Amino acid sequence: MSGPASANGGRPGIWLGIVLYRNPERELERLWESLRWNREAPGAPAFRVVWMDNSPDDTLRARVARLDADADYRHAGRNLGFGAAHNRLMTEAFGSGGARYYVCVNPDGLLHPDCVRELARVADQRADTGLVEARLFPDEHPKPYHPATGETPWCSGCVLLVTKKLHATVGGFDERFFMYCEDVDLSWRARASGLSVRVAPSALVHHYTVTREESPVRERMVRRSAALLGAKYGDAAFTNARLREYAQLGGEPFQTPDILKPGRRLAGIADFRHHLEFARRRW
Repeated sequence: MSGPASANGGRPGIWLGIVLYRNPERELERLWESLRWNREAPGAPAFRVVWMDNSPDDTLRARVARLDADADYRHAGRNLGFGAAHNRLMTEAFGSGGARYYVCVNPDGLLHPDCVRELARVADQRADTGLVEARLFPDEHPKPYHPATGETPWCSGCVLLVTKKLHATVGGFDERFFMYCEDVDLSWRARASGLSVRVAPSALVHHYTVTREESPVRERMVRRSAALLGAKYGDAAFTNARLREYAQLGGEPFQTPDILKPGRRLAGIADFRHHLEFARRRW
């Protein structure tokens, strides 16, 4: 799915990056169908889809090829983690790829036909745009966002538009976060740099997470990443509480992160008062 040419030397100005790891075929089919809807929607912008596979082998190559014979598929060779895999694609997109926007797309998402168009439209509205996230439906994330401006404390990485300006200003994801909390960290760094972090209310995505069984592995990974986030932003109490939870969940010992002292602006933006939600609830 290379998409129609754009004015940028024939290259689409938007890249959609999809990071894979042993995904079931039905999940990929569902996502691909929703991307086709976005391609065919009225007023849809041109976009390029790139697949980065973190799986142990390239078995998914054939599955992706069955969906798109011309698929841009890359096998990482190892599990890079969420942020590092997207960083590879993001750097290429904003460099030789000539993109102005890079969109992280979770493979277990189902994008509304207007999702990509609405993300780009909202991003285009302001010169200070850093991040724009799609709105989860029918079950929204409880974190708040301003009803008029879309401003939000942090953006979820489920379907997340990153601007070239943000990448040039603060870089991509912090690769010390293997998975989870990297989106919170990037959002806080964007805000500290004066860039906006917003929700696009009409860019809808259905995220298939409610049917997942609770995973002890996932819960441990969340606590480990949260402990790193707390340490990075200087909150020892939050860090130690998450480390205790990690140990109670059977987590293997690891090098405890050093408690750092962030700059005043970063420290003022970080919010650890709401446990693992990092923002007050709307309900």
